[in-house]
Amino acid sequence: METPSREDSPLRSKIIVVVVALVVAAVGILFDRLLLREGVPRPDLLALSNLLTGMVAGAFFWQAMRRDRERRNFVRERLHTISEMNHHIRNALQVISFYSYREQDEKTLDMLRKAVNRIEWALKEVLPGELIAHEANELEESSPESEVPKS
Repeated sequence: METPSREDSPLRSKIIVVVVALVVAAVGILFDRLLLREGVPRPDLLALSNLLTGMVAGAFFWQAMRRDRERRNFVRERLHTISEMNHHIRNALQVISFYSYREQDEKTLDMLRKAVNRIEWALKEVLPGELIAHEANELEESSPESEVPKS
């Protein structure tokens, strides 16, 4: 099981909430003092201060919602990519499992090669390039086939 990232830490979330609350409160106090110094009457001071403080809090909320929407879109795209990978790899594996029980002739070996090529294509084309390049390097370094020259 994966450990939560720093961004997902419950402690970090609590600290952010406290910091945002303190910033909004400080902005409210600052607005009160500024408006009092400018000579704004008390009822107007209360309304203006609350309005300005609400705008600051709204800006924080808008930013949080925007980041949450971006994160949900990212997750949705990743799930779509995983679904595509699942489809392509399962189809290729069906061919491999079907022909692995048959007699090993040239046609069977060709079908198996094509299925393996389809899996490789899905891994290279469907998944993001940066992730695949890293994983492909690791596979090539650990694969015994990489040591045998191809004919």
